[in-house]
Amino acid sequence: MNKQVSFEIINGREIFNILTEPENPQNKIVIMSHGFRGTSIGPARTFVDFEQLLLKEGFSSLRFDQACSGNSEGDYINSSFNDWVNTTAYFAKKYLDKDYKVILLGQSMGATTAMIATSKEELRGKIPAIIVWVPDPKSTFDKDANVVYEEGGQRYKGTFWQEARNANFFDCLDNYTGKIHLVYGENDKYISEELRNQVIDKVKQKGQSVMILAGQDHSSWDYDVVQPVYQEELNFLKSGLES
Repeated sequence: MNKQVSFEIINGREIFNILTEPENPQNKIVIMSHGFRGTSIGPARTFVDFEQLLLKEGFSSLRFDQACSGNSEGDYINSSFNDWVNTTAYFAKKYLDKDYKVILLGQSMGATTAMIATSKEELRGKIPAIIVWVPDPKSTFDKDANVVYEEGGQRYKGTFWQEARNANFFDCLDNYTGKIHLVYGENDKYISEELRNQVIDKVKQKGQSVMILAGQDHSSWDYDVVQPVYQEELNFLKSGLES
């Protein structure tokens, strides 16, 4: 295993990132996007754990902290969803230009980010597979975007959610032509059942894979529950890149 920890200047900010590659890289990489108030380790270290399984299958991985999150530069109150999308697209294009097969994986708002990024001009039609864990389309956001809110000890501007809503998750989902693996917890407390069902129905209509975790919440899934998720994702990635 080879690991490279660095900061990269993107949109004028230092972005913390970790590239992990197997001893014999096969030029296929999973780029992981964390959720709101999250970091590059993922909830309950799921990104770190999944990274280890990916290595055994010959996949490289890139984990990073979005601007104003984790170890990256900036104050959380200045977080921008549009910046999240642009940063994810930047890393995806970087590895596409290095002739990697690039797969995007995102959790929560990171999953929303990943889906929006696939519609960026520089990525359109170039991402063969995407893994989306509990994406939140934010299509029903109706609060004042000019207000400063607080959640989990972090303050942020309502413009973050407004940008996410304006990005049109469902349009990007409709336009995406690659393979999709969607996972939701049955008892997600952040995303309404109605909104989850909209996403599930659209993914199924495209003939793509959906996994519902019985009794699970939005994130930090039970250990014994998440292990089969990892295996499903590995199977999905191997089949997705072979087709």
